[in-house]
Amino acid sequence: MTTRRRFLKSSIATTGLLSLPVASLFSAGGCSGVPISLAPVRGEDRVTLGLFPSSSLQTPEDAIHQVLEGMDLSWLRAGDSVFVKVACNSGNRHPAVTSPVAVRAMCQALFDRGAGRVVVGDQSGVMSVRLAKNSDGQDVRYRSTRGLMAGNGLLDAIDDSGAEAHFFDDQGFDDGYVQASIPEFPDGSPWRRRPFIARIATEVDHIVYLPRLSSHLLTGYTHGHKLAVGWLRDDARHEMHHDASTIYEKFTDVNYCDEIRSRLRLTVTYAEEILLDGGPDGGAIATADPRVVLASSHLANHDTVAVAVLTWAQNNLSSHRNTGGLPWGPWASMVNTAFLAAVEPQTRIPWTSSSWGIPGGYGSHAFHDGVTGDRALLRAYELHGGLPSAIRLALVGDAPAETLRAHLLERTAVAFT
Repeated sequence: MTTRRRFLKSSIATTGLLSLPVASLFSAGGCSGVPISLAPVRGEDRVTLGLFPSSSLQTPEDAIHQVLEGMDLSWLRAGDSVFVKVACNSGNRHPAVTSPVAVRAMCQALFDRGAGRVVVGDQSGVMSVRLAKNSDGQDVRYRSTRGLMAGNGLLDAIDDSGAEAHFFDDQGFDDGYVQASIPEFPDGSPWRRRPFIARIATEVDHIVYLPRLSSHLLTGYTHGHKLAVGWLRDDARHEMHHDASTIYEKFTDVNYCDEIRSRLRLTVTYAEEILLDGGPDGGAIATADPRVVLASSHLANHDTVAVAVLTWAQNNLSSHRNTGGLPWGPWASMVNTAFLAAVEPQTRIPWTSSSWGIPGGYGSHAFHDGVTGDRALLRAYELHGGLPSAIRLALVGDAPAETLRAHLLERTAVAFT
């Protein structure tokens, strides 16, 4: 097993394009079902991978700035408003949440390029924060995302950057959300009812995602597509976990609703540390040195490369601390059932209804075997019309280790550790 400093071959710098053919990235096969045609949005499908040793950076933010220099941000016009969607599932610090470094760097880059208003926010997971309605139709609360961000460094980063903090659970159960225009499939939507998402998504010109590199106990990993859970109102989150047989398709589809997809311009992952197992809030943590930056205007391609980097890290990097997370595995269904039962006692706000019946069976997916085993990515590429023939990968900074390069090129199946 290599150490964290074997993440790259030292002293080899490169900037170039690496083509990742689907035939070797993915196992044989294609998307199931009928591809859904969506109107194209601005942007390109290239993914940029930047590797930057911490010792080479004048400031931690430099890593993100160097990657953004080579990206097309012409979609941003002077005076435009941008919502920066972060991952803040809990009050724990990075890598359990988006790095504050990423928030500072992205907000600075947006302001430098003429943004008139930059808003940063999220709503935390239901074990940490709830906004719901009681039987009398009144809003009821359990803690707040603002309070959690005050403890994990994200609120300070927002304030330092001059951006506006926005927490969905502060906006009201009815006033703060709008019903999403979920994509229509020939065999119907996995959602019983169209979910409600945070209203702020409809009130800005552009959206930028800032996910992290992390394992997830229920869904295997949490990257760009999984950020969509934060948009959801409390009742939609209940449906997602109750009818869990389609949990991957549910959260993936949210990213492609008209309200979000028409505004989503860029996804940027920055990792100082990587959560190798457990997740989303705790587990074995490895230092990423060099710092890892992944950026693309194509969400599915971004996540395909992010999963490859995560699975490589799980197989090659040693953790330097463990915060008590459990490995992900086929018992995730039992974890989901336990999660459903635990939310109400934890928050003391009802999260169940007799009309919902017995929870639907949850099935873990074989994302470590490639895209055709990854239900979230399969769904995303189905929405894009099918698997791409290749993913173009631009390398910035130091060259990746040969094992990482080979993993990106071949996408060899890796055992989940």
